[in-house]
Amino acid sequence: MKRFLITALVCICSMMLCGSEFSVKKFGAKGDGKTDDTAAIRKAVEAAGKKCRSRRSYRSTTRTSYYGAGVTVTFPAGIYKITDTINVPNYVSLKGENARPILEWGGADEKKGVMFKVSAFRNDIEKLIFVGGGVQLFFTNKNTDKTMITVRDCQFLFAGEFAIKMEPVAPADHMSVQCTISNCLFSKNYRCVQNFGDLMAIRECWIDAAQPQLCDGAMIVNKYGTLLMQFCCLVPSANPDKGPNYYHNARWVDNYGRFEAESVRFGGEGGGIPAVYHYGTVSNSHPFAGGSKVRFSNCMLSFGQTRRANGCAIRLFRLPQQLIIENNTNSYNHPFIVCDPSLDIAKELKNHRVIPHIVWRVYGNIQNMMIPKELKRFFKPGSEAVFADVITKPVPAEVTIGKKK
Repeated sequence: MKRFLITALVCICSMMLCGSEFSVKKFGAKGDGKTDDTAAIRKAVEAAGKKCRSRRSYRSTTRTSYYGAGVTVTFPAGIYKITDTINVPNYVSLKGENARPILEWGGADEKKGVMFKVSAFRNDIEKLIFVGGGVQLFFTNKNTDKTMITVRDCQFLFAGEFAIKMEPVAPADHMSVQCTISNCLFSKNYRCVQNFGDLMAIRECWIDAAQPQLCDGAMIVNKYGTLLMQFCCLVPSANPDKGPNYYHNARWVDNYGRFEAESVRFGGEGGGIPAVYHYGTVSNSHPFAGGSKVRFSNCMLSFGQTRRANGCAIRLFRLPQQLIIENNTNSYNHPFIVCDPSLDIAKELKNHRVIPHIVWRVYGNIQNMMIPKELKRFFKPGSEAVFADVITKPVPAEVTIGKKK
């Protein structure tokens, strides 16, 4: 009996120390911040992948999209050094156990390299802290139908390219994916997120844009589909007016599809940076449905010091099909919308029948919106805006980082 109790106690302690069946420590990971844990984590992920099971039918039903039983690889508390890309199969998830363990890039170049390349389909990423490297989570597939990705309760720090990057495998031009990112912190990254799928929601996240880590570009890139931001705090925590670390072109979002923001704080530290550079187009073919979109609802918007060359809330490189600005609080010294010198409105409207299907509205905002008068014809009656001559300042192409004052 005594021997049995001792054996049981040893088993229980072992389970408590190593956690789940696919705990990386069971495969040799140390988590001491010094040992290279790449091989051990890769073994855990590969073993988990072999345990996954998928199906395409149920009893006598016809075959449909795949569904399957996934497996979670867990990380007990610790700091795990990763020096090479770890490939994650399409039913494998990653999760921190009872804490937020740190996954730290230790490759030769601290700002390059993919930490986890995920064959996206049914993947959950939870309670992990990612530090360094080029791309920390890279989701990709060949436009696999019904892909669903969840990233929650994570932190992303010092990514040299993107913290989270989504990109299809050629020749696919997008991914059929619904991705939800919630309760995450993005701090000191060059860029934060790239969406290349049908739907992405970023909710309840804190995102800072700190020079000199950020790029001379957008923190979030919506290359395709709809990107929705809700209840997020965006902070340009280091946004100097001029000087050796000044970026001319920093902004929050580059939008090629449909971007919507609800109850988002576009922070005003240092005067703020522009909210959106818009590159999406109108639909020029019957029935003139779809097209690109920009919507701000119940947001706080601050977007540029008086002397900043690119100060505005929205800079239009192309015309969006929908533009809705409602019930926002604004703090700015610039026009709300500017037209980039490259915008050719006549060329945009190749088919003039599309004009009635362009829906732009502005109402309920705390301050009046200064908007270029050449855009007035696209706004619906009752829109609350000030239409005026807006001289667009060209944005300098060069980056001043590293130059002396």
